[in-house]
Formats: sequence, structure tokens, C-alpha cells
Amino acid sequence: MRNVAYGIGLVLLCSCSGLIYENDSYSLFADKVVQREYVSIVESPDRIVSNLNGESYIWERKNDISAFPELTTPYPVEKSVYNMSIDECINAVEPDGTLRTGLEWGGVWTRDVSYSTILSMAYMQPQAAMTSLLCKVNSKGEIVQDTGTGGAWPCSTDRQIWVGAAWEIYKVTGSREWLEKVYPVAKKSLEVDIRTIYDERTGLAKGESSFIDWRKNSYPLWMESADIYDSKCLGTNIVHYVALTSAAEMGRILGDAASAEIFDAKASALKEAVNRHLWMDDKGYYAQFLAGRNDDILYTKSETLGQSLAILYGVAEGERAGRLSQSMPVVDFGAPVFWPWIPDQPPYHNRAVWPFVQSFWVQASAKTGNEAGVLHGIAAVWRAAMMYATNKENYVANDGNWRGTQVNSSNMLWSLSGSLGITFRVLMGIQYNDPQALTFAPAVPRALSAERKVKGFRYRDAVLDITVRGYGDVIRSFSIDGEQKEQPVFPAEMSGNHSVEIVLADSFRNDMTTTMVGDVRTPMTPFVRFRGNGTGLRWYMIEGAQRYDVYAGGKKVLETKLNKIDVQDDWKGDIQVVAVAADGTPSFPSEPLNRNEKVEKKFEPVMLLGKSGKDFVLEVKVPHDGTWNLSWNYANARGSLFSDLTCGIRMLYVDGQKHGIDVFPNRHAASGSPGVYATDGWDLWGWTSPVKLDLKAGTHKLTLRCESDADNMSREVNDFMLKGCRLTLD
Repeated sequence: MRNVAYGIGLVLLCSCSGLIYENDSYSLFADKVVQREYVSIVESPDRIVSNLNGESYIWERKNDISAFPELTTPYPVEKSVYNMSIDECINAVEPDGTLRTGLEWGGVWTRDVSYSTILSMAYMQPQAAMTSLLCKVNSKGEIVQDTGTGGAWPCSTDRQIWVGAAWEIYKVTGSREWLEKVYPVAKKSLEVDIRTIYDERTGLAKGESSFIDWRKNSYPLWMESADIYDSKCLGTNIVHYVALTSAAEMGRILGDAASAEIFDAKASALKEAVNRHLWMDDKGYYAQFLAGRNDDILYTKSETLGQSLAILYGVAEGERAGRLSQSMPVVDFGAPVFWPWIPDQPPYHNRAVWPFVQSFWVQASAKTGNEAGVLHGIAAVWRAAMMYATNKENYVANDGNWRGTQVNSSNMLWSLSGSLGITFRVLMGIQYNDPQALTFAPAVPRALSAERKVKGFRYRDAVLDITVRGYGDVIRSFSIDGEQKEQPVFPAEMSGNHSVEIVLADSFRNDMTTTMVGDVRTPMTPFVRFRGNGTGLRWYMIEGAQRYDVYAGGKKVLETKLNKIDVQDDWKGDIQVVAVAADGTPSFPSEPLNRNEKVEKKFEPVMLLGKSGKDFVLEVKVPHDGTWNLSWNYANARGSLFSDLTCGIRMLYVDGQKHGIDVFPNRHAASGSPGVYATDGWDLWGWTSPVKLDLKAGTHKLTLRCESDADNMSREVNDFMLKGCRLTLD
């Protein structure tokens, strides 16, 4: 480690190179990055030196990268970051042929390797991507859901991004053998989710926000695992749309037209549901999620991965996609995971930028023709890689430092995959839109205008030398081996060595902007309680709150500056309070309170063991016809709610008719051994998320049953305790 004097010498070594991008926080030059007193320079295409934090960070190439495409560019920063990402993607291949998640994280994670495959590993290291995806298939022939809140699936359901990654590999390789291997897995996994995790009222998929799985770092503190399971999140729903459309394409190719039709129909319905329930026209982007207990309310933060995938996969189209590209909030250092930020939580998903998410946003900006968004996004990725001299997993959004985040790693697979994706997908414009051809759609900001070449890019049986000249997203001419073509397409059936030349028209088809925002944090979440036997509400005053919005049944019913109010007789359903700052920034909604009529039934605690296979049967009586919300009072200490796979699940039958799954997530924060009964944690009782039942007046039989669709990811432990249930009138 060297002291700050090293940084002074480093500055003296820097040449007066051309400025590419600049904002109030840093400047990106052709051969260096300057961030306040810190500088990172390119000493050669194979060496980057940075003095971030007054320390010495150095990347020096360790591997032979000659087997990978060679990039030629007049920008040393671009060349060195590319070479570093190639070097690190070689490091990522384990002896068993799988892709390591990061320097600090061994093994294969479903979401990490799937997003990495889509970004670039499908064409950079297809065999390793294939091997990695196949190791995430369980003994039932379904996709593995990695650990997530409350015991993995179905609290987390973003395993379906695996299907999009598998389809991406087919588009790259054209291997029917691969398609025949992965389609049954995709089909079975989707069929299970279609039967079990979709919300009947909205048509949206349930489950934790994709990859944003640190509970209190992204959700309000009052939300338990059961609440998170019941949330309908933007990113996760787009993931399901990607999976459904990908599986439909697979089914058509393999002759399973009936299933393809089902998947297409479900995808269309899901797309409509996302646009109907999550789009916020006043903001010009989608809400992060829809959640509540008996009644849902919209959580209005932006969420970058979901917005990006919505554009890239066509959930947001035309004018809406363009508006979204310009409206979504970004900060100097990139596109944050979500915004505005939570005030009392440290950076990880909160107040952070993740380069893989940033890279998806660059591609989305390119698709809409947003030059400003493309340049801002590329600069953010290159700045981080240069300053850290590696591809870190994340960094603090408001200061650009990787230090300060809760967990991090160098040589991060999805970060390096995103960086490579920027080179190939955006600057060279390589698109796998059609399994039968490569299409080209470069988006090169004017500040990066150049003659840019990639030599030795492999596509099926062909090896391509690709040249892109100029800037813009309008192609003036496209040629293969010197022959001009009407369309920028390279057919899959061509083989051997070929040259592809693209001349850009030095213009963008649209004149677009970005929405730059600052370090904005929401007010604290109000702590609200009934007063006067439910006739009033009271809460502590929130610092920075200008007013309080009161919601009942998911709709705003009152604005007030007071911290206590009378509850009106017509306020039905869940009552919540939102603190609103002077600039209009809302807090999270408070924990729902409900005055509706209830029927409760208590009994001595009983343990339900999955391996016993026994039904649990309970009779309940409701006083009149209506829609009733059923919740169970339960405990589940079979492992940690943070890191195990032991979510309790049963199939719910009402009067002998199957209704769907009922979910009893892990509640115990301490890590345990799922195979051994813990002695602590079983006194942590809570309530499941409500299940809506249309019931007639009278007695009804509720049955909880072990079934194949009600099996969790551990496949060994599916246990929990019950001591009561509650029915709340809707």
C-alpha cells in the first residue's frame, strides 16, 4: 500500500487527453479517470493503475486473451477496460467448467449466471454458460431458486430468468440438442409457477423483487417474509414475461404448439397487467412494486433493472419506452438500483449502483436511441472499472466508492459480463433478435465517435471481423465482404471468415435527455396505531414531513398536517399512512391496520411435518356471505429466513376444492441447521399473507395438504407450526 503522495505522482504522469464525459463528480478522459483528488490511468492496454482512497489499485493482465475477440479503438480507457473484463471472465471459469459468481463468491447462482449469460456469456463463453445453467436444475427437473427471503421459492420467484438465459444460448449457438435439453425444464418450471404464484386479481406474479433480496435494505421494516412473498414486483414480473416469451419460442421450434400458445397467452396477459397496475403516468416510469396485506398499495420508487428489462423485452413499447428512457432517475455515478433511497439503511441495494444493472440500462437507452443515456451509462461502468481496477459487484451511489457497501467482491461475473455487453451489444451493435441471423444496431455517442473494430468474433460456423465507423444510431451503409446489403443482417448459414463493415450516419434518430437527480432520501416510515377502540389513528411526527397521506383499502382518503385523526365510518380495508416531504417524496406506507369484521380461531400449537404427508384440517364458521381474507398464525424456525431453502408450503383446499398454495416462510433470523430441530425461534409467531376466499355464511372445512406443487427448494424439510387462523372481511 502506498500513501497519498503516490497520487500526486500519478497526476503528473497523466497526459492531457481528450475529454469523453464529465459531470460534477468525475471526468472520463480517453486514457484516465479523474475523481476529485483521485486518478486512474491506463499505463498500457494490459495495465490500469488507480490511487482511489489514497491506496494503490492495479490491474495487470494475467491470462492469454488471444482466443477472444480483439478490440481496436482509439480510446485507451475502452481498450483496457475491455481487456480487463476478458481477463476476468477467464478467471471466472472453474475447474469443473462452471462460471464462478465472483472472487469472493464460489459456486453458481441461478440469477447471477442467468443475467450474466444474457449480457454476454452466451456468446463469450457459451460452453461454461451451458454447464452452469444445467447445474441449476433440481432432481424434479425444475429450475433451482437460490436462497431468498423466508426460505427461497416461492418467496423469491426470479429463478425464471434461467429460461431467458437458456433461450439466449440457443439464439447464439443454434443448437437443437441444447433446446431439447432445456425446454422440458423451462416448461415444467413455468407450469408450476403459472399454477401457484400468480395473483388472481391483478394477473401479476408474486415474489421478491429480482436480485433485490436484502429485506430491510429495500422493503419497509414492518414487512415480514410473508408480506414480501405476496408483493408484486416490477423486475420479477418482467423476468416472468421474459421466461414465458422465451419458452413459447422454444415450444414452437420443437413442435409443442399447444404449450407455446399457452405461454404466449400468459405473456400477453402479464404484459397488460404490468402496464395497467405498475405504470405511473405522472412519473413516466413503472413503480417498484405493488404490495400490502388485505389491500395493495403502489410503492412508487423507480427500479432500474425492471425498467431496463421492460424496454429491452418490449413490455414498454414505442412512446412509452422513449418516455421511460428519459424519465427514470439517474445520479452522477450511474443508475441506482432504486430511487429515492431509504434514509436509515446502509448502501447495498439501497443507495447503490450495480454495474450489471447499469449495463442493462445502457442497452435499454441504446434501444430507445437515447444518446445522453448511453453516454452517461457507459461512463459510469468505465469509471468504476478504472477506479477499482477490477469489476466490482456494487458501489455507493452518491460517492462512487465501492467502500461503504455492505458486501462486495472483485472479478464479479455479472459486472464483467455487463461491461463486455456494452462493447458488443451497444458500440458494435450485435443483436441476437432472431435465431436465424445476427442483426446490427450500434448506438455510438458522438463523444465516442471512432473507427472501432472487433476481430475474430465467432458466430456459429463463421468468424467475423467487424468494423463500425462514426457515431449515432442510424446506419448509413452496411456491407459483408465489401458487398452492400439493404438490411444490417448476417445470416446464420454463412460460414468461414468474413468482414462486416458498418458506417453510421453521425446522427441519432431521437433527441433525448436523462433525468439527473440528487441524494434524495425518503422520510421515515410512520409508526401508526389505533386509538379510542379503533375510532382514531395516531402516529409520531416525522422529521422533514410536510403532510401525511392516509389510505384506506389502497386508496387515498385524506391529507393532513396533524399526527392524529378520526377514522371515518366509510374507511374500509387496510388503513396506512404515508409521510410526504416538501419536495413530494413519499415515505414507505405504514404497517396496515384493519378494522373490518374478523373471525378468529385459536388452538393449541401443532407441528406440521412435511415428511409425514398428513393433512391438517380445520373447520371455521363465517357469519355471512362475502370475500374473507384467510391468514394463519404460524412459526417457522427451520433454518434462517436469510439463507435457507425451507419455506413452509402447503396446498390449500376449501370444502374439498383446491384453492392454491398457502405459504409459511421462515421467520427465524439466526442461521440454523434445517435438518435438525432447533430449540429457539419457535416462539416467533406471525401471520401468513392473506388468501382471499369467497365464502357463504356457515361452516367451511380448510385443508392444508402436502403436494408436488407445494414442495420447496430444500426438498427435504417442509415444516412449520400453527396455533390459529383469522378471517378478515374484505
